[in-house]
Amino acid sequence: MLKTADQIPVTQTAVIKEIIDSPLKINLMELGFLPGKEITLKFSAPMGGPMAFKLDETILALRKNEASLIEVQLL
Repeated sequence: MLKTADQIPVTQTAVIKEIIDSPLKINLMELGFLPGKEITLKFSAPMGGPMAFKLDETILALRKNEASLIEVQLL
């Protein structure tokens, strides 16, 4: 079952399946959020704040609405 990255529980790892079409799609892909890559949610701020994802050896913070554009499958 596919979810979006903003629905991943903290410390859970998932594989990126697709980036939903939006004006931010290219920006997310340039940051390294590419189909087939594994991401892990490391931290999530309360009240819908930023979310920190581990992608390869890098921690990247995204807004919740940006993370909702990344479709993933939990491992």
